[in-house]
Amino acid sequence: MTTGTANFNGDCGECTSGYYTATSSGGMQPNQSATVNGNSPQNCVVANDGGTVYQIELQSIAGLYNYQVRVDAQGPKGIGSGSMYLAFQDQTGDVYYLSIYSSTREWHEVSYNSSQPNIVAIYWSDYSFTVNQSDAAKAKPAYKVLSPVG
Repeated sequence: MTTGTANFNGDCGECTSGYYTATSSGGMQPNQSATVNGNSPQNCVVANDGGTVYQIELQSIAGLYNYQVRVDAQGPKGIGSGSMYLAFQDQTGDVYYLSIYSSTREWHEVSYNSSQPNIVAIYWSDYSFTVNQSDAAKAKPAYKVLSPVG
């Protein structure tokens, strides 16, 4: 059950070079959903050929991983349209990646463990990317991607 929202401020629209970023100072806490620039993500977090993120949630879960970013989205439509690429950064600086390739609207998930799980930044692009890290020696976090959920 989602309670409350965290607003992310930043870029808006389709990113055709590099990646776009929206940040939230307090971050999205477990059981919250995200807005971008005060509105539903579908107004800003978009990709080529109809790729759209409709909703983003952070949940506490049981099992091997303690947290899960859930994304209600559809990827670009049409032959050769590719994928929509997303990334989520938690308060520790770890980044979790997700690509949306299905043009069917459905839920996608990234599960992870973190000592500071709040999501403080959302990134997106038409192309695969790696978020610039200030600490290049940081180990890549362990996480699991389920896309689509099922």
